[in-house]
Amino acid sequence: MAGYDSATLSVGVIGRPHGVRGEMYLRPHNHGTHALDDIDAVILVKNGVSTRYQVESLRPVREGYLVCFQGVDSPQAVAALTLSEVRVPRAVLPALAPGEYFIEDVVGCAVEDEQGRGLGTVRGTLWNGAHDVATVIDDNGRERLVPLVPDFVIGVDAPGRKMQVRIDGLADDDDDA
Repeated sequence: MAGYDSATLSVGVIGRPHGVRGEMYLRPHNHGTHALDDIDAVILVKNGVSTRYQVESLRPVREGYLVCFQGVDSPQAVAALTLSEVRVPRAVLPALAPGEYFIEDVVGCAVEDEQGRGLGTVRGTLWNGAHDVATVIDDNGRERLVPLVPDFVIGVDAPGRKMQVRIDGLADDDDDA
């Protein structure tokens, strides 16, 4: 995953071809979203190359969408796009409510506790089956897992690359051991 991009957001991955007329699966990162229902263009990123495609058709299917792009009309052309990252301009997505943030945006954020004490930097995220979790690594290489839920996340300033968390209740292996 690339660093923070204030203009676009990764929303999914292109899957396998479907049929012979250029349809392909679009597997969204957030399966419950309807934010992609009305998109008219995407940026596909594969092997470090970004290419803009006009959406010709998009229809929901179980666990994602079937999509056709203008000019992509054969199984071979679709196969060449398989595993491309799908990005969209942030401006086409619904506005975030206060306190909401995109999970992708926390990667690379400096993390501090309620007192402003630095805890490290978010190196990645993972899904634990119930919610997303940030992997925070401090300057000594110690890893801390922070659930990305309101009980622990006080705020995320994505453009400022900062996240403030509440660490009460987190398992902590400080020097007490």
